[in-house]
Amino acid sequence: MQENRIELNITDEEQAQVNEAINVLEQVLLPKLYVLEKDEKADLLHMGDKSVAFVDKSLEIARQDEALLDAFVDVSAMAVDVGAVSLLRSLSYKVERIASALEDSKALAGHEAYSTSLMVYSLMKNAAKMGHPGAKEKVAELKQRFPRGRKKAASVN
Repeated sequence: MQENRIELNITDEEQAQVNEAINVLEQVLLPKLYVLEKDEKADLLHMGDKSVAFVDKSLEIARQDEALLDAFVDVSAMAVDVGAVSLLRSLSYKVERIASALEDSKALAGHEAYSTSLMVYSLMKNAAKMGHPGAKEKVAELKQRFPRGRKKAASVN
């Protein structure tokens, strides 16, 4: 029997709202973001959850002794970076949740569609064997599009 765990029904109005939200992200946020090359990323220090408290405390201390650090550290630029990290972590979490749900839903819908298509193919092959009118032609159409690679005949020497 056909599996049906996901039913995604989005109205035209809802799709327009989602597209508009994506357009806003592309127009407002994307131009302000920086895209790194792969090798650039590898050279960066990575700030994880444990580093946040360290960075926050470092900013607090830098603000307290700004005169001492002035020749080495631009504390106001550091504050901007720390604020950006906070904002980007928050936005990233929200977008990643949505992206993860999109990928999971796409995988599940794809699984169900492909599984049901295999069932249709199998049933049509049985119908063709039983002489059902038009089934043989439909099987031939499906066979042309079946994603499995064609096996080459083994050559005998």
